[in-house]
This record gives sequence, C-alpha cells and structure tokens, in this order.
Amino acid sequence: MNKPRVMRQLSNRWKTMIHAGIWFKDPPKDVSLDGYRIDSVIQYTDLVIGIYFGIVVVALIYFIYAYRSSLGNGAVYDHGDKKKNVIVTGGLGLLVFCSVDVVIETIAFRDLREAFWNFPKGENVLRIEVLPQQFAWNFRYAGPDDEFGTSDDIIPTQNHMHIPENTPVVVQMASWDVIHSFYLPNFRIKQDATPGMITAIWFQATEKGVFDIACAELCGNGHYKMKGYLTVESKENFDNWLIENAPELPDDDWDDWDDAGEETGIPEEWGWTWKELK
Repeated sequence: MNKPRVMRQLSNRWKTMIHAGIWFKDPPKDVSLDGYRIDSVIQYTDLVIGIYFGIVVVALIYFIYAYRSSLGNGAVYDHGDKKKNVIVTGGLGLLVFCSVDVVIETIAFRDLREAFWNFPKGENVLRIEVLPQQFAWNFRYAGPDDEFGTSDDIIPTQNHMHIPENTPVVVQMASWDVIHSFYLPNFRIKQDATPGMITAIWFQATEKGVFDIACAELCGNGHYKMKGYLTVESKENFDNWLIENAPELPDDDWDDWDDAGEETGIPEEWGWTWKELK
C-alpha cells in the first residue's frame, strides 16, 4: 500500500468536508421576532459544555502524562468513597447542575413568560387553523365574517401558508389522524398537533421570503412528504392572496394512500370554533 498516497487522499477528503461546511453548518436564518431567544440558549449551552469538555480533556492528558508507568507509577485501587472524594465529586456535580440546568431553566421560563406564552391579542393579530394529516398540511383562514367553520372560510392549496410581514400570527392546530409536529426552522418554533386536542403557538415574521414548514414527529411511512411552504409577504400582497383564494377550496394534486390501499385525499368539512386564549 502506498502510505503517502493514502494520507494525501485522507487529507484531501478532510479538506473537502471542511470546505463544504459539514462541521460548521450555519443554522437556518432567523426571521422571527423571538427566535434569538432560542439561539441564545443553544449558544450558552454549547459554550459552557465546551468549556467543561475542554477541562476534562486537558485533565486526562495531564494525568496520562504525569502518572505514566514509565516513571514507576503503579496502579492504585480505590473505591472513591473517601470524604474528600465525595466532597469533590458532589461539588463538581453541583457546579455543572447550577451552571447548566439551573441557568437554562431560568432563561427558558423567562422567555416563556415574556414571549411564547404571552399570546398577542387585538385586531392586528392574524389567526390561522392548521390541520395536519398523513401526509400534508391544511390551512384555514377566517373569511369576512371573522369566524371559523363558516362558508366564507379561506382554505388555500395544501402545504401553502401565507402571512403578512411584521404581523403577529396565532396558530391553532388539531390533528386529522396521528401526532404531527408543526415545525418552522427559520422561526425557531415547534408545536405538536395531538389527536383530540387543540394546541396553539404564535410567532411574528420580520423578513419577507419563502420558508420551510416541516413535520418534526415521525407520523408514518410518508413522513418525509410533509414539507410545506410559508410565504411571508407585504400586507397588500397578503390581502390580495386572500381574495384570490376565497371562498372555495382549490383543486390540489396531492395524493396518498392509507394502509388499506384507499385514497385519502383532502379532509372535508374540517375546522373548529376558535378557542380564545387566556
């Protein structure tokens, strides 16, 4: 075997991987009002865990070098239950617990109270009902009567959701069949849709564009198909889009088959009375 050649190939492969950004992938661009809160928790966790990991690696290297057998060091058998061992171990465990778990939980509950549980109210809030099914997303907007479950409701093409920029959006969802999870990577939010329940989430877009909607819960053998598109646009364009899609259900070419081999298609007469959030 030509060892230098193999080493060069491995080196080139590593360079290709690094240049491709495999090890330093940027997260999806944050285009939400409160997405920075999630990013800050992740960054803090990575920083603290990275520091502790570095300390452990340095300590291991030092002990391996300082107590190597070539210096005449012999094995020492210890149960580790001496008082000083217990104190040191307990102290280190408490340090990690306080600097990681306690801090993260404190930040998380602060963000929940200030943002994620603080649902916006008022005329400027856009309300949307979401019904996931195997394996697609259904969306419903209230029509001119501002009520859901009536004949003027706007139901766009499956897998396509539109919202205006800089407008609070409250989403209520219920599953048509199994558990799904409504996930917007660019908004740093995720919410389960559970059969028999109505769950809710809210967010606000700060930039225009088209962003992914994903299902973050394994929901069947067609789970990979559950990709939707969230279009953020100006208020004027959004209003025009509502007019174009009202009031009838457009045709959709989405198609799938259930376990019995029967075509499932789009649910009919779905929707519910909007649940006012306290």
